[in-house]
Amino acid sequence: MRLSDAIKIQSFELVRDSASGSFDLSDVLSATLVVIELDDLAPEARETLIGQLLNEGELTRRDSFEHAQRRDSYTHGRLAAKIALQAHRSEIDPRLISIESGIFEQPILSNVAGASVSNLGVSISHSDRLAAALIFHRGHPMGIDVDLPSEDDVSPVLDGLDRETREMCATIGLSKRDTASLLWVARESLAKTLTTGMMTPLDIYAPSEITHKVDHYVLGYRNFAQYQTYVWSGGSGWLAMTLPARTRFKNERPEWS
Repeated sequence: MRLSDAIKIQSFELVRDSASGSFDLSDVLSATLVVIELDDLAPEARETLIGQLLNEGELTRRDSFEHAQRRDSYTHGRLAAKIALQAHRSEIDPRLISIESGIFEQPILSNVAGASVSNLGVSISHSDRLAAALIFHRGHPMGIDVDLPSEDDVSPVLDGLDRETREMCATIGLSKRDTASLLWVARESLAKTLTTGMMTPLDIYAPSEITHKVDHYVLGYRNFAQYQTYVWSGGSGWLAMTLPARTRFKNERPEWS
């Protein structure tokens, strides 16, 4: 299995019809997405990437985790983020950048030596089969989530929905598990964008609309009209990306299969 088969990298341009904020739109409206298919990443390839991308501090923290599952999730998320950073800013040695954790455990890019990433943000997500990361400009907040909820997750997601959301979901023609998956990753990606995590009542993330496009879904929100979320389904899981509502993709959207 080639490394390129396990790692998907997509850089894309974004468009807004009017400028806002103090940054030039040409600086703000670009992002890079990386998705790693963990089942396709050979152990020797993973170890090579660890040596090439993680710095001493990250390796020390990685080794501090007692449980293998936590150690692996940390490693895979950092690898995805470093690959995305390298693709987004090829002049930066990823080992000179450290991915730290904020007080809400949100990932933060931090300078180790020489390279500046003060304007860049990162969103990281991982599941049993996937690791993903998105690099973007902090002046244009974004967030991602990847997951493949199990049958056991369906009831906790769907049972708490209000009547309006239930009726909305009934019109999109998905199975209960797929409906739960769509809502799950959408609200996780929104929560990451807002830096709230899942520490607020779930109904605060209730959608105002769910639109089915050809190969994806787009959600708007009752309480967060300034954001929208694109959601794609794939064999290994579901991918959600939240971005400002008035932003659109210039040429192509992230691909997911």
